Amino acid sequence: YFIQSNLSSHQHELVLVMLRHINKLGDRCLLQNIARAPSSSARAAQHITARAISSSESLLRKTGDGNSSGGDGVRRVTSDAAASPAINEFVKSDDELVRAYRQWGYRHATTSPFGPPTLPSPLSDIRRSQSSDLKDELERVYCGSVGLQFTHIPDTEKQVFLSNMMENPEDISHTQLVDVTKTLLRCENLDKFLNNKYSNLKQYGGEGAEATVAFCQLLFQMCPSNQVDDVVIAIAHRGRISLLTELLQLPYERLFKKYNGQSEFHPDEKSIGDVLSHLWQSVDLMQPNGESVHVTLLPNPSHLEVANSVALGKVRAKHRQKQHNQQDSTSSPLALLIHGDAAFTGQGVSLENAQMSKLPGYSTKGSIHLITNNLIGFTAETSSQNSTFTAGDIGKMYDVPVLSVNGLDIHAVHKAVNMAIQWRERYEEDIIVDLQCYRLYGHNQHDEPRFTNPLMYNLVDKMEPLQETMCREAVGRGLVEKAYKESVLLEHTTELNAAYKSCSDYTPPKMCFSGLWSGIEQAGAHLTTWDTGYDLSDLRYLGLKSVELPSGFTHHPTLNRAHLAKREKMVASGEGIDWAMGEALAFGSLLMQGYDVRLSGEDVSRGTFSNRHVTLYDQETGEGYTPLNHVLSDQKNRVEAIDSLLSEEGVVGFEYGYSLESPRSLVFNPAQVTIQFRLWEAQFGDFFNPAQVMYDQFVASGEAKWILQSGLVSLLPHGYDGNGPDHTSARPERWLQLCDSSECSPDGDNTNIQVANLTTPAQYFHLLRRQMVRPFRKPVILMAPKGLLRSPEAVSNIRDFGPGTTFRRVIGDESADPTSIKRVLLCSGKHYYALKNKRTQLEDKSTAIIRIEELCPFPAAEIQAELNRYPQCTEFYWAQEESRNGGAWSFVSPRVKNILGIELKYAGRKECAAVAVGIAELHQEEVKDILNQAFSHI
Repeated sequence: YFIQSNLSSHQHELVLVMLRHINKLGDRCLLQNIARAPSSSARAAQHITARAISSSESLLRKTGDGNSSGGDGVRRVTSDAAASPAINEFVKSDDELVRAYRQWGYRHATTSPFGPPTLPSPLSDIRRSQSSDLKDELERVYCGSVGLQFTHIPDTEKQVFLSNMMENPEDISHTQLVDVTKTLLRCENLDKFLNNKYSNLKQYGGEGAEATVAFCQLLFQMCPSNQVDDVVIAIAHRGRISLLTELLQLPYERLFKKYNGQSEFHPDEKSIGDVLSHLWQSVDLMQPNGESVHVTLLPNPSHLEVANSVALGKVRAKHRQKQHNQQDSTSSPLALLIHGDAAFTGQGVSLENAQMSKLPGYSTKGSIHLITNNLIGFTAETSSQNSTFTAGDIGKMYDVPVLSVNGLDIHAVHKAVNMAIQWRERYEEDIIVDLQCYRLYGHNQHDEPRFTNPLMYNLVDKMEPLQETMCREAVGRGLVEKAYKESVLLEHTTELNAAYKSCSDYTPPKMCFSGLWSGIEQAGAHLTTWDTGYDLSDLRYLGLKSVELPSGFTHHPTLNRAHLAKREKMVASGEGIDWAMGEALAFGSLLMQGYDVRLSGEDVSRGTFSNRHVTLYDQETGEGYTPLNHVLSDQKNRVEAIDSLLSEEGVVGFEYGYSLESPRSLVFNPAQVTIQFRLWEAQFGDFFNPAQVMYDQFVASGEAKWILQSGLVSLLPHGYDGNGPDHTSARPERWLQLCDSSECSPDGDNTNIQVANLTTPAQYFHLLRRQMVRPFRKPVILMAPKGLLRSPEAVSNIRDFGPGTTFRRVIGDESADPTSIKRVLLCSGKHYYALKNKRTQLEDKSTAIIRIEELCPFPAAEIQAELNRYPQCTEFYWAQEESRNGGAWSFVSPRVKNILGIELKYAGRKECAAVAVGIAELHQEEVKDILNQAFSHI
């Protein structure tokens, strides 16, 4: 029964008794080992079986013959092997029969349009040999068009809820049947219209998977009665156009204008645009009950599944918005994540998102995952993609119920929608709906799928579309006339033709900078300076409050000297303000001005280098306490320091999505909206690598493609300190390559991202505050310090934070005598201190050192102003600690040459395949060499 071993009937009985009581006692460990034993591995099977029989001998002696009532038997068995005759003897009562179908019915459900499954299960023999009215009803419920996996959930109440929903479904109403039929007829007609008018363009229509649109339409209708007033959708290309136009009211004129090669945005909105299958929409949809649901379909790059993390972050921000505004907590924003079957099972970010679903810093109170399962990827069929029975099975790792649904049965689709939204509303947890359908064409309408999938497409050719079945049912029930389909298509075609003819005269409305974004604008072509200073008495107050602990709080003894007393000393003297204190003052001042601050990443509450301690932990109770959340007695705004899971791609996407929700600037009343400031910190600078797709597709290009601004700050610890090829470089060269900065003309605020490498805590303070002061949002990539965190040189005076002070893109050399300077060194970040100390060691008076604090946008005018101080200088160098094929050299050099007319020379490490060497002796030699290059004239 379990592993196709040669067991005697007595041994079968022993194993079954053992399983019954193991399950009854709640010990699943041995059972899971048995279930996972591969049937093809006879030696391993015999070993595990022997253990099972041995374990059951004493159990049998204690419990009798194993026929006591209340046993669970097959409930936890997950073997794929065929059932032996012993199972018939084991399932003797009605209760046991019901449990067997609840456990295994999904394996026999007719959810695939291509026919019933052929793999056996422990239920196979029961289905063949037993006959009763109860069995027939169980067959209808659990082996019909909806399959349910739920007995893996370790909560009896949840299992009962799901079984009740399966066994007592609410069917689709007549009105819903007619409404959805009309929508799907229009979807089919639109796909045909586009294939006819734009036959040369690739279409990614939803033909064969129209049930996805039906699912969404029914979901929107059920939202108000299930306390959902806001839905954020992430979906890939397949069927996206139909969803946009037929449900989300994207004007046909805008669609056709895009098809004709024109911009989808208003002429006043600056954008390079994106392809048709990435269009987005945000709209209020009035539902049949008169209530409105706001729906946002996020833009989607072609990197599958990555938009889901963004959707989750945006939904989390919406929840925080409601909490801040003290709105009715019974209404809840919902993430609807629509996956492809191949992408959901193949992309690792799916698991990262699933892992976040129940974490306190990332939970969205339950998402609905809808898998549009064509049972094929590009060309690979399911057998080449899934190691699991269904595409949704990975949800079982997280105790998520999995529904498999026949996408050609509208009643099954309605049942799945109802179960999904009620589950989510009741338990605030994820649910997966595996909507099994088919794909009429190949990857697009020009792709020939029969090259690789001839048998599947022999069946596809015989498929009847869902809308045809629904239309015939509606006619048969007398809900519509026989000519209903023709009248819908005629009316819709007339509408499409009219829009097609008028699209050239159509001006798209402005999509952005309204609602919560009112007052935000696109940045201009000139660099601007903003007063980011703060009242000094308030800063001193914040400095003390940042280390004020409640009475009875037992802090770690090391922190008394290294953190608490140190900050009190900084406040008293106004000197020696370090990096962590500068950050705390920035956070505290933003809180007092009505902003929330969210800092996310691995180990951020303490800081990778034990530098931050924004949250302290009681050594007796283990409870965390964040002093900055207790600055004011009636404080509404909060610092969230979220120690993330060990994820970069999913978390960065989440924080980017969070940043899209509320970007309001200081000129607005913070009582009306949560004003949010967001940061993500990598544990080490090179840890951004797994999240590169998020930066490429969203952070660096989101505004250019979709006019969606983000003020996300990424803190990437960077610096060459002998730690080898990893944990050394944040790859500034890669970030600078992502910039749309010009090599030949001065930059403005309108570059796509800002890249900085700072030298003082005051600069860090002003950079953070500048993010929220300006009337536009730009992502910041900051080469954050490591060694400078505790360096006595890298400190600031409190007057550098006061009113009238600003962020300085370039810091000149105040100690240099312009008449004595023969060489000017341009540099950035930590390397400045190495150059400065070398100059002091050499007692050199002929070298000036200019710090470029912000590399992009490139501050050409500020650099020129500093260079003008040295009219007699003839040697200009760029000095960096990175290798020549890394760092900022290839970015700075052409700009200084083309804009300022100066040919820079290079002082730094030579080219290297890795970012740094791993041999300590080589590292020390390089340190000496790059400093000698910089001062070779001495």
